[in-house]
Amino acid sequence: MKPAFAVLLIAALHASAANIVERGPWAGALTPTSAVVKAKLALPTETARLALSKNPDLSRAFYVPVEGGDSRIASFHVCNLEPNLYYYYAVEVSGVRDLQNRGRFRTYPSGPTSFNFAFASCARTASSHPVFQTILQNTPLFFLHVGDFHYLDIKQNNRDAFRRGYDLVLASRTQSALYRNVPFVYMWDDHDFGGNNSSSEADVHEAARLTYQEYVPHYPLVAGSGNVPIHHAFTIGRVRFILTDLRSSRVPITAPDTEAKTMLGRAQKQWFKSELLEAKGKYPLIFWVSSVPWLGGQGTNYYPVPVNYSGYAHHRHLPPLPITQGRVFTAGASLPPPEDHWSLYSVERREIADFVKQNGITGLCIIHGDAHMLAADNGSNADYATGGGAPIPVIAAAPLDQAASIKGGPYSQGIYKAPRGEGCFGLVRVLDQTNSIRVIYSGRNHFNAEKVALEFEVPAK
Repeated sequence: MKPAFAVLLIAALHASAANIVERGPWAGALTPTSAVVKAKLALPTETARLALSKNPDLSRAFYVPVEGGDSRIASFHVCNLEPNLYYYYAVEVSGVRDLQNRGRFRTYPSGPTSFNFAFASCARTASSHPVFQTILQNTPLFFLHVGDFHYLDIKQNNRDAFRRGYDLVLASRTQSALYRNVPFVYMWDDHDFGGNNSSSEADVHEAARLTYQEYVPHYPLVAGSGNVPIHHAFTIGRVRFILTDLRSSRVPITAPDTEAKTMLGRAQKQWFKSELLEAKGKYPLIFWVSSVPWLGGQGTNYYPVPVNYSGYAHHRHLPPLPITQGRVFTAGASLPPPEDHWSLYSVERREIADFVKQNGITGLCIIHGDAHMLAADNGSNADYATGGGAPIPVIAAAPLDQAASIKGGPYSQGIYKAPRGEGCFGLVRVLDQTNSIRVIYSGRNHFNAEKVALEFEVPAK
């Protein structure tokens, strides 16, 4: 082959590859032996397949055919993998591989294991903030997005509007790089579901749910497929992760705080309780992804800080308020409007805490976002059981790329309110030590500097 012709051929192949994938690919639903990869193709095609290899250059690849359907979203269900190994992948159409958008994932280890994962919420729509690069550099086993994937606040039951949201985010250079190379786990909150403080009354259910199932490489949903809530669960080693959908069945926040007021809805709450019972004695550590803050009292402000304050704050050692700030808040002062957290659903919160206490559920830890801050509590402020007896550790991480804010509390480890332009995330180390499991939470900014920390240990017999 003549050199000039070879150059032209290579250029033509690259041009062809550039026209294969429009968004993605990204991987999710990882297990020790399987994964799901999705990508939006430039054109729908039944000839697409996924090349996978244990080698970064994709040599000695094997192939997974695309699932049937007329959507431009190509889905690949990968099976028969080996545990705890990196696999590299690329979409291929008509013999041409899109190597520019190749990705990788690491299958989960089999049996008791130690691992790291990252989590966070709340990014400006299509953000390319360097925080996503920092998360990638920490090489977590997976990235858990706990809500507000975008801020489009869609209020119409329109599939194309929700598709546009995913397309915008996946067009971000830094986000797409993270999602190509770290498995993705996702539960929505309000801004990426039906708008600020949205509930079951939002007229978006079918579009939001079906588009999530179309675009996101997700674990099997408990309620099945179609127009259903998106709660689900998965396991790594001796750790169970439970993700609850707190928007699809939620009673509006303005309703009276009685037994009828619920975030979970009857069916999901029954499933959640059964998950806790099944995990008892089987999984020493249980992470519950709540999406919104667990801690807090209605109309209370535990962190009255100066208006433009940024940095670390503790409710017992607050920074002084300047006289020029005007209205001076004190701990317990009334705050308009009511915050969107569990304090407005205090009856159901107490019901859950009482269930945990009465059934001897141990090793439970709550993960949330929504509040634009880093925070952690050792359980000392998170016991809402009648008469006490259910102290639950809480860890929070946000914002990825949004203006900082403070919600709920108090938190035993304090809170960190990021200055303008700073992105935040949580990094969690799970250390399985045979007789116990140790959890090390590190709330960090995009410079990878730790701002809030919490460690605790649960028995693992």
